[in-house]
Amino acid sequence: MNLSGNMRLVLILVVVFASTFIVVFLGISSTQSAYSTPENAVSEVEGMDINIGPKPNATDVPLDITITIDAFSSATLNDLQTKPEVAIANVAVEVSGPISYRQTFYPAQLLEPATTYTVTVTIRDTPVSWSFTTTSEPYQPTISFYLATYAPWIAIATATITTSLAAFAIQRRKKKPLNPQ
Repeated sequence: MNLSGNMRLVLILVVVFASTFIVVFLGISSTQSAYSTPENAVSEVEGMDINIGPKPNATDVPLDITITIDAFSSATLNDLQTKPEVAIANVAVEVSGPISYRQTFYPAQLLEPATTYTVTVTIRDTPVSWSFTTTSEPYQPTISFYLATYAPWIAIATATITTSLAAFAIQRRKKKPLNPQ
């Protein structure tokens, strides 16, 4: 199939844009988070060790914290509740070991400052509860927050600039004589 020069140029630029967008977006998404990761503590439920976070009785917990529970895959985990109530925007489940998985609960908004939260979850029909207290300091977003929050826009801007530079370089090369004498 013979493509015209303009069609070939458009195809090249589409590939440059798409590949740049994907690389930048995935690079940011896989390395940055708009949330803080809690420090975990080991708790025992019916002879089974589970990791919970934030740690029980932790203080000065960041307002952008996630709630994590890491348990054996055979454990049934139900009914996450918090007091005061926290709306959960997303739950991520990932394999954390050969026979265990971690559930990460992402609050829909920042937690309230200087507030004690009690988390209750049922594991193997046994209620497990712990409390933590958030910091009284106002929320100070980090660069990771901004990168994670604006990843699509950063990827679009980077892909647009890269594609523009590629188009410029291709056009310059076309205008340059092959055998300058």
